[in-house]
This record gives sequence, structure tokens and C-alpha cells, in this order.
Amino acid sequence: QGIKSTYSIKDIGKMHEYVGCTVIPSDSKIYLVQPDLIKKMERTFNTELSKFRSYATPCGPGDIVLRPTEEDRVSDLEQKQYRSGAGMLLYLLKHSRPDLSNCVRELAKVMDGAAPAHLKALFRTIKYVIDTQNKCLVLKPTVSTNKEFILRGLCDSDYAGDRDTRRSVSGYVVYLNDALISWKSKGQRQVTLSSTEAEYVAIADICIELVFVKMLIESLGLKVKLPIQVQGDNIGAIFLAGNSTSGQRTRHIDIRYHYVRELVEQGIINISFVKTLENDADVYTKNLSADLFNKHTDKYMEELNNVEASKKQGG
Repeated sequence: QGIKSTYSIKDIGKMHEYVGCTVIPSDSKIYLVQPDLIKKMERTFNTELSKFRSYATPCGPGDIVLRPTEEDRVSDLEQKQYRSGAGMLLYLLKHSRPDLSNCVRELAKVMDGAAPAHLKALFRTIKYVIDTQNKCLVLKPTVSTNKEFILRGLCDSDYAGDRDTRRSVSGYVVYLNDALISWKSKGQRQVTLSSTEAEYVAIADICIELVFVKMLIESLGLKVKLPIQVQGDNIGAIFLAGNSTSGQRTRHIDIRYHYVRELVEQGIINISFVKTLENDADVYTKNLSADLFNKHTDKYMEELNNVEASKKQGG
């Protein structure tokens, strides 16, 4: 009602779709899925996909993308096909398929020049998406009793994971009242000299995102519970974030990442340890086995047919 008093708008009821993403409400949950885009991918790449079997993960465990030599690159027509497929995957992971993040980040590294092996990897990922097209992002927030929103995040890094540049990969997930609202798999901007430094950069990345989300929530007149909990699996990086002194081994860390220390000192962020097997951000830094992949993603991904079944039961 407040918006109507200020702007001339039309109320068309509950939201069912936005920017190509279908919204399906069910009891206390909301499901996000993009069936039209997946059907388009199936029509576009149907001939190539017929050669592939079904897969349990978007990429094979340990798979990485290396830049090809000029002689190994595919034709211009195949490169156009590669960019088209990778672009569809990027749009898909942005709204409803966070499970594709690390795999698509790897594929996107050769948008300007892929090799036949990269094209094959792309088709494998698309085949996985089509085989799991009923899989969607589910938002099932817990109810807060103290009228404060609870933000928490988990972060991880893969030290020197890019074999071409030896840059590390940062990954993080952000939960708002236990609903996944933000995720990222991204190559770091500079080469780090240790796993501790790489993890520290990952902590800085998620802190920047958490502060932004906090400011967004507070701009709506709502409250966020402080300190915001951040978990990582590198004890050295956690120590650096909370310790105001550092030795010669850590002086090379860029000053802007000491921003994290200020957040800790101000009581905005609290950083704690989590075991690697319990770190949901692990799937955003490397391609894992099916068991580990599902262990992390099952927390916020569900099959759409379960939603349809529950609707029928409810009449």
C-alpha cells in the first residue's frame, strides 16, 4: 500500500515469474526454476547431446579447463556454438542453478578460443542440466523470533587452482535465515603466495558481499543480527583476520584485505572454523565427486516433481 501511494502501479497478484525464471510457491517454501531456457538448450543442442550418457555431476571430479594453443582451437562456427551454450548456462546458474557455478566458471575461461575437449565438456554439462531439469533452487527460510534477520556465510578457496595463471579460486555461499540468497565462484584477481593468503582473500570477498546485503536489509528498515557469522576451513586465515599483528610471511597480503580485520574489530563480522566436509562453499571452488557434490547442494536444491506431488496431496 505504501508503494501505491507514491507510484502509479498495478497489482497483478502474486509473483509467478521474473526475468525468465518461474516462481513456484509451496507452503513455506519458494521454488525457482527455468524450464523454458532448459527446453531451448535441449532443442539447440539435441544432435550433439545424443552422444552422451547421463551424469551425476556437471563436470568430472578434478576436471579443469586449460587454454588451448592456436592450432587446437575449434572453428569459428563451433566457437559461436560454444559461446551460446556457455551463455545459457551462465544465465541458468544466476537464477536457479547454483550447482553449476564452478563448472561454468571453468568453461567461461575459453569463451574467446575453445578446443574440441572444451566443446565436449560443455555438452556434458548441458546433458547434466537436461537430465536434472526438474532440479531447482528452493528457498525455505526459518522464522526469526527476535525480529532480526540472521545472515551467515561460508567461504573457501582452491589454492593456485588455475594452472594457466596459477591464480586461486574463491567461492562462497550466503544464507539469510537459512535460505541461500547469494553464491559465487570466481578466479582471484592476483596470484597468492600461500593457501592461507588465498583463503584470506576468499574471506574478504564474502565479507564485502555480506556488508552489502546487510546495508540492503537495513535500508528497508529491518535489522540484521550482529555479528554476522562467517565460516572457513583454514585456521591460518581465520587467525590473520582476527589478529592485528602479522609477521614477514604475511606482509605481502594486499592492504585492502585488512578491511576484514576492521569488520571483526567493529563486531560486524565473526569468523570461525568449519570442517572441509561441512563447508558448503567447497563445491564452488573445485569439481567434486558425486557424493560430496550432493552433500553440499542438497541443502538448497530439490526436485520439482516433489513440489508437484505435494500440490496434488494438498488438493
